[in-house]
Amino acid sequence: LYRNVGNVPMGQVGLGDGRLYNHMSIQPVVHLDADGQGASGRWRALATFGSLPGSATWAEGIYQMRYRKEDGVWKISRLDYHAGFGAPYATGWVAPAPAPAAAAGAAPPRRRTLAHPPDRERDGKCEGFASACIAPFHYANPGTAAGGRAWYFTGEPAPSTLTGKALEGQIAGLARRSARLADEQAIENLQRIYGYYYDRAQWTQMADLFAPDATLEFAQSGVYKGPRSIRAFLGTMGPEGGEPGWLNERIQLQPIVTVAPDGLTARSRSRELAMTGRYGQGGEWSEGIYENRYVKRDGKWMYSSVHYYPTFQTDYDQGWGKQARPADGIHASLKPDLPPTEIYEIYPKAHVPPFHYLNPVTGQAPVYPSVGGPDARLAKASLMPQAPVKATRLKGGAEAALAAAEAHVARYKDYHEIDNLESAYGYYLDKNLWDGLAGLFAKNSSMELAMRGVYRDERVRGMLWSVFGRGQQGPVAGRLGNHVQLQPVIHIAPDGQAARARVRMLQQMSQGPRASIGGAIYENEFVKEDGVWKISKLATWNTLSAGYEGGWAKNAGRGMPGPSTDYPPDAPPTREVAMFPVVFNIPYHYANPVSGRTELPTLPSIGEQLQRFPVPRPVAPAPRAAQQGNGE
Repeated sequence: LYRNVGNVPMGQVGLGDGRLYNHMSIQPVVHLDADGQGASGRWRALATFGSLPGSATWAEGIYQMRYRKEDGVWKISRLDYHAGFGAPYATGWVAPAPAPAAAAGAAPPRRRTLAHPPDRERDGKCEGFASACIAPFHYANPGTAAGGRAWYFTGEPAPSTLTGKALEGQIAGLARRSARLADEQAIENLQRIYGYYYDRAQWTQMADLFAPDATLEFAQSGVYKGPRSIRAFLGTMGPEGGEPGWLNERIQLQPIVTVAPDGLTARSRSRELAMTGRYGQGGEWSEGIYENRYVKRDGKWMYSSVHYYPTFQTDYDQGWGKQARPADGIHASLKPDLPPTEIYEIYPKAHVPPFHYLNPVTGQAPVYPSVGGPDARLAKASLMPQAPVKATRLKGGAEAALAAAEAHVARYKDYHEIDNLESAYGYYLDKNLWDGLAGLFAKNSSMELAMRGVYRDERVRGMLWSVFGRGQQGPVAGRLGNHVQLQPVIHIAPDGQAARARVRMLQQMSQGPRASIGGAIYENEFVKEDGVWKISKLATWNTLSAGYEGGWAKNAGRGMPGPSTDYPPDAPPTREVAMFPVVFNIPYHYANPVSGRTELPTLPSIGEQLQRFPVPRPVAPAPRAAQQGNGE
């Protein structure tokens, strides 16, 4: 890591000025071993690399991980990365030009010389796009008993040897720890719900998520105190509810939640990747880190502090190798309640927002670089206090406490099994694995997407094979069809037999010299069949499809494929959908978790917007046979 990745002397940490090296670890499918001492995980990596002035690069791939518990602490035992694509920002994720054929008798190409050579050479069987290969799966299909359970312990636990007060204390501790699992999930949902409200400029709904004495600080804009002041600041970004032609996608990623032992306060670190801009004008990429604080009041989690640290902001047409915009300052028309708590510069300057947590393996405080790290006082003040775990008294009796703990753990397991299911859906769709994808659906199920109509039960599989696959399945050399699953908001029914989830999809497509970017929101439903979660209703709301060149601001396409004549749906589309610059309401399956609000913004009808933005010709016309895998 020091010598090959950082290209620095041993012991020197930090990027230094002028370098971008963001790694987003997303879309997990994680299974615990039966003995609880090992685990396996599949993750997607999406990365933005570059320097200013200099190069800008996209990268994507798959991590296959093995974990092992040592002395009660989880550690990585094997990290295996399978490259997906690496692409210059200028062209996006198009297939690289074929390498010229080697002359007869020529020596094989030399591998890159590394400052720190490997212990053994890498198995290069799957070198990623544009080859037609699949990074290995560690799991069976999550729609089956073998792959659907996040964990499954064998055997019975040893009976407790404790009695009396000691046994009561053990049960009380179990109840406390299991309740923290429920808190963690509630906070993850809260952060992701915040992002969905942010997308649609639902400033009132966003402000509802804050405690009466909460604060908000974005970059160098100063501190705003209380929901009213926070609401006023949010309103400086644009009109309530958004408007046609304004893209404001605020993708929430990588939440790391730390809940205090008493369950009354918490903190999180998370990432935001943003796609913003105005149709016909210009677009922007940006990315940054949140270090947020939460408080539980009247049984509801809400924000006590939101602090956003931008990492980079850049014009879409130029990218981060040619242009970087500085952090926003204090708004000209709205004075903050307090000045900024920190003064720093962002990319191309180096800056590391202080971490609230210790290293999860060593328990040591973070080590910051000399260039871009916070000062020692701020770094220490940012750490979450290590409050001692107080002995808790058993309330309501042992049986009631054990029943509550069992319910908390069961819902926690359900949450992660549905998260696994959604992630696996994306991985199967990426590679046109129709049988694997159809295996995620329940006996009585439906699929509706892209104005194609509704397919039910076994005809879901038929639609995948006939409409998407044209009778074939599996990856195709030279074609990219990534359907990245992000930002799940999952709610489990009290009986643990049904669930709903709102999920975001980021699409990366290419064939030949053209690449495109797309997006959608799923509002899905799930049922548990024979103890295994499956999709009962997949409902896709497509929101964006744009050619990579020019992006959403200059090359957006609004055409929809419509129902197939070769393999007609069981029912016509149940909703009208049109893509950006059309902006429309996508109903939430949940109410605001703090205020209970359910109202949606008021917008012109889709028909009115289509008159304002006539549907253009397709962004990247392609032969019919080339549509394989372009399912959404």
